Amino acid sequence: MAALAPRTYNAAAIGKRRVALTTPLAFTILALATILLRIGTMWTEQLDWDEWSFILMGADVAQGHLPFVHQFDLKPPLIFFLFGATITVFGKSILAIRLLGAACVFAAAIFVFLTGRRAAGAWPALGGALLTTALASAPFGQATGTELPAIAFLAAAAWYLTRCPLGTRGAAVSGMLVALAVLTRSNLAVVAVVIGGLLFATSQFSRPGISRWAWAAFAAAGLVPPALLVFAYAAAGASATLKLAMIDVPLAYSGQLGMFEVARQHATQFYYTAQTRPLLYAPCALLAISGSVIALRTLLRRGDPAQAWLLIVLFAMTAAVAGSLLIGGAAYPHYWLQLMPFAGVLATLGIAGLSRAALKARYAAAALVAVPLVGGIAVSLRALPTSYTSPHSAEQAAAYIRATGGDRPSVWALHQHLTLWYLDAPQLSRAGVHPDNLARHAIIDTLAAHRYVGPDEVDRLMALRPVFVITDARGKGVAWVRTDGKPIDAWLAANYRPDAQFGDIVLFRRR
Repeated sequence: MAALAPRTYNAAAIGKRRVALTTPLAFTILALATILLRIGTMWTEQLDWDEWSFILMGADVAQGHLPFVHQFDLKPPLIFFLFGATITVFGKSILAIRLLGAACVFAAAIFVFLTGRRAAGAWPALGGALLTTALASAPFGQATGTELPAIAFLAAAAWYLTRCPLGTRGAAVSGMLVALAVLTRSNLAVVAVVIGGLLFATSQFSRPGISRWAWAAFAAAGLVPPALLVFAYAAAGASATLKLAMIDVPLAYSGQLGMFEVARQHATQFYYTAQTRPLLYAPCALLAISGSVIALRTLLRRGDPAQAWLLIVLFAMTAAVAGSLLIGGAAYPHYWLQLMPFAGVLATLGIAGLSRAALKARYAAAALVAVPLVGGIAVSLRALPTSYTSPHSAEQAAAYIRATGGDRPSVWALHQHLTLWYLDAPQLSRAGVHPDNLARHAIIDTLAAHRYVGPDEVDRLMALRPVFVITDARGKGVAWVRTDGKPIDAWLAANYRPDAQFGDIVLFRRR
């Protein structure tokens, strides 16, 4: 494939200074950057309560259960299998969970580098991959969430799809990778449809270098992971549960907000988020926008077919992911992580474009990569001592309950539910793994309609009067119950007394 190779200004002088970038060296740099950008939170127990829910679901899988059969959280099952495998191997280790996330970011960066190298050469590709790592290690990307394995699968799929020639084998591998991404983030089904449609349309026009049967291979291989999942649940007699968790509840959840409202909320959140980290987002945005302009100009020139195919796939996948975010029914900054690999490849093109403009522009490109990277590493290293020495409040609270609560006391976590992992406490509600799911009516009403839970789980738990209630000192736990219209404050005052506090964790004991 023809690369967007930089022009030389003094070929002899520059050639002497240029250092060859080998693949092992690039991977080593990316691994080091990934660790340095994320090491500042590796030992921090409390980052994101979604991560705690995934841990609880993973712990259930580690006990030999299929996801959703015994307890529910609103995510496709692959993330729970990944967490379950990590817990099975490493036990109750927050560090292992964080390293799982780091491994996913590293994998995504590797494939951004490999894809970008096809288009623009090794050094610009390394810059784009480093920016991918920096963006994926923003504050909302430090916890190990569903987006991180999803971008690893998507970036790998993009690398296979941008090959030219693209045969049926490459299309099949990419189809399987996209399917795995969908089984981690269900909104990414849009990517499967768009890429399948693109490959089918390409077959109708007999594009050079693209197999006429790439679309069929993509579709057939993409059906393998979900087919295996369906078979496993059918063998366990839980097909209806799988449909409920993978189709019924996600459809109800995605209908909460319309596309325009979701887009407005994303734009608003990005405006304020970018203001908090301008040295991260501004350089990355500038390079990605420049790369997009260069890519469009390259497509309009109708030059090298292989280069054009790479750019078509890149734009198609970027648009598909962006569209999938708009139909998700909610808007959170951590959703943006799904776009980071594509921003990295576009930034690669921007870096290459600047490198061709003038020698000073090449230095400017290097600075635009270095500023987010150095800034992110500096923040991470400053946070490292605090993270390493930080108390694990959930683990302390679990030890206290175990020592003072008798034999397996009943525990309801309104917040800080990671405590249940250390305690090995059973869920009092199958739908309460993520505590406020009990008040999200798009979720809980759908589960109740299929008799997965009762008609009012919060009322049932309050009537149960568990021995311990766990919440947080900032009041988020009681806030979601109040929003659901339940008299949580009066109920706690009448039935419980404050018993202990560990950091942000507040324990109430039944009177």
